[in-house]
Amino acid sequence: MKKIVFLDLDGTFWEFEKVPESALKAIKSAKENGHKIFVNTGRTKCEVPDSLWELNLDGYCFSAGSEIYLNKERILYQPLGVKIAKEIQNIMEKYHCAYSMEGSNVTFINELNRIRMAEFSKENRIGNHFISFPDVNLMKEEDYKQIMKISIHLEKEEDKEKILKELPEEVLYTEFRKFGGEITLKQYNKATAIQFLETYFHNEYKSMAIGDSENDIPMLKYAQISIAMGNGSDCVKEICDYVTDDINKDGLYKAFYHYHLI
Repeated sequence: MKKIVFLDLDGTFWEFEKVPESALKAIKSAKENGHKIFVNTGRTKCEVPDSLWELNLDGYCFSAGSEIYLNKERILYQPLGVKIAKEIQNIMEKYHCAYSMEGSNVTFINELNRIRMAEFSKENRIGNHFISFPDVNLMKEEDYKQIMKISIHLEKEEDKEKILKELPEEVLYTEFRKFGGEITLKQYNKATAIQFLETYFHNEYKSMAIGDSENDIPMLKYAQISIAMGNGSDCVKEICDYVTDDINKDGLYKAFYHYHLI
């Protein structure tokens, strides 16, 4: 049975937005063998470089499963909604958080987060990409309509607990660093993206998910085959069927080879 493979981006498919040559080779060969390859990322559509689209994968799942493309045609789109987006933003301002309002078309960032990302960019060039986003104070009504999720970064553990109690019941907070996380619609995640596409393709493919971090856990638990990168978190490795090598040691290629995709 052919596979439909779902790849996380950062730490799995690429590192600092650079894809290992062995991974490109593996994907090309797997597609030639009749398997389908999808990106399944927490990033919104506007936060990925054009080079990702140029790879002509079979599809792209953005914003933790709330925006899905088959090739370059959008087949699912569910933003947070204006009311929820504004309500969360007010909470972020109340607690003086560093945050980003992440949209399908454009992402907005507040000054605290811009300062944080500027520090991050000294060691990681991806930070330069994020600090170029416009300020949240420039948001217009139309901009709120396309917000897919909100990323936050906190200084104190006690602030997180207070914020979680005030969030709208329609959303879910997923932690991906000690004091950082993302807020998304509760009914969408990386697992529902797989489920949606399984139904779309009438269950003709066996699902395989590959990831490295906490926000990959829903898709790894759901997929019929789950693979953790060698550089992944321990909590991810514990739940997976197979642990491959690190991203910079041909981990993706080795995973494809292990499961006979290539």
